[in-house]
Amino acid sequence: MAKTLVIGATCVDMIIHVKKFPDTDEDINFHDDKMSVGGTAFNVARALQSQGSEFILCSPIGEKGVYAEFIKNELAKNAIPVFAEIESQENGVCICLINEKKEHAFLCSHKAEYIFDEKFFSKIDFREVDSIYFCGLEMEEANAEKEVDFIARVKSEAQKAGRELKIFFDPTSRIKFIEKKLVEKILALKPILHLNKQEALDLSGKNSYEEAAAHLGRICENDLILTLGKEGAYIFERGENTGKKVAGVSANVVSTIGCGDAHLGVCIAQIKKGASLYDAVSKANEYAAKVAQTEKASLF
Repeated sequence: MAKTLVIGATCVDMIIHVKKFPDTDEDINFHDDKMSVGGTAFNVARALQSQGSEFILCSPIGEKGVYAEFIKNELAKNAIPVFAEIESQENGVCICLINEKKEHAFLCSHKAEYIFDEKFFSKIDFREVDSIYFCGLEMEEANAEKEVDFIARVKSEAQKAGRELKIFFDPTSRIKFIEKKLVEKILALKPILHLNKQEALDLSGKNSYEEAAAHLGRICENDLILTLGKEGAYIFERGENTGKKVAGVSANVVSTIGCGDAHLGVCIAQIKKGASLYDAVSKANEYAAKVAQTEKASLF
């Protein structure tokens, strides 16, 4: 089976439960904490793994430090090889605060996991690759443009060889902080966009998610998946004039951390299997609803 390159960060998530988010000069006691491996790329990879879909997790790992060792151990447990080890570097951490309303906020330290270097990919046989995932979290880093140029070149070479290469891009909430010229470069890749309502509004400048989906879908000339939380999702298919809703699945929410990543991973896997966009998103809605009832971004 052809593989998906999952490019991005694998990091340690420190999940901390609080009654409410702290105000300035306020001390708050937390009542529960847990350390697990997360990061957008890792979460997508685990969702692909749950569907039996082949992938290469393209996340560099630090050579030293407690977080790097924790990640390496967890990757081994999940039979995921270390992609690249960065000499003398440590891994960062994402501190996830969850309040009683199940809302979350993040404090992130970016280290080895956000380094991009084309030489990491030297051993990959790109004839075995049919899709690439990347996200907006890396697009604020120093080598972001090099990453986009690399993906553009890989796609171009595949086209010259008569192969279709699907590009999946998740803008994330950081999209409004990415340089406009770089955003234009990303959209020029004609990716399948996977984003939530607020991200769609921020990226498009439109007043409704329906307008945003239509606008972005036409710019990219490709399918678009817009998640709507408990309401499900909204899709805008390439070549269509209107979008359509895909019903959500009810859930007793424990945490929504990683749900969007899990949703996208299942979408990628189902699309690669030949499912229609509607059916792929429907399956992803079911999976994400189950993930929301756990504190992990995967079900195994």
